[in-house]
Amino acid sequence: MKPAIKDLMDDHQVILRMLRVLNGMRLCLGEGRTVAMADLDAALDFIKTFADFCHHGKEEDLLFPAMGEVGFPREGGPVGVMLMEHAQGRAFVKSLAAALERVRSGESAALEDVSRAAGGYASLLSAHIGKEDNILYPMAMDAIPAARWDILKDEFDRIESERMGPARRAGYVSLVDRLLTAYPAPELVRPSGGMC
Repeated sequence: MKPAIKDLMDDHQVILRMLRVLNGMRLCLGEGRTVAMADLDAALDFIKTFADFCHHGKEEDLLFPAMGEVGFPREGGPVGVMLMEHAQGRAFVKSLAAALERVRSGESAALEDVSRAAGGYASLLSAHIGKEDNILYPMAMDAIPAARWDILKDEFDRIESERMGPARRAGYVSLVDRLLTAYPAPELVRPSGGMC
């Protein structure tokens, strides 16, 4: 496996654990139990920074253009599907953030919207990760020349350093561990089906 792809798949393992946290939070809310606002805020920050800004940034700014260099179109095809799903994920995150603001301002009924947005995001991203790990990344490894992978690894390291850094990454991993203990949920079922 290419070190750059291993980096992305390692990110996926942390993200999948956060998706379990989101489902654990949803279970608590569905049972009428309290979920600490600070924990919801921390989960949202993780999603925005670790999953989107850093991880999706590596894909959108580096991997997908490298795939374009070898003939994968940015619109349509597997890269287009991944970009569309990134946009769908961002829509769920925007809904989650808006619902959290409504909860913060005293609208307890907005907890239902928090649960709905968190569940939609977790479901979407779980399937999305399955597609990337099982379909997109193997396609990329087969198509991108070996010399390009060394450059991609260096660029991935630079993006992670600039956008998150090792200390912040370690903090996010610890956060996920803590939240998974506080809001346990079963493992997510990850479909490995096609791109559409």
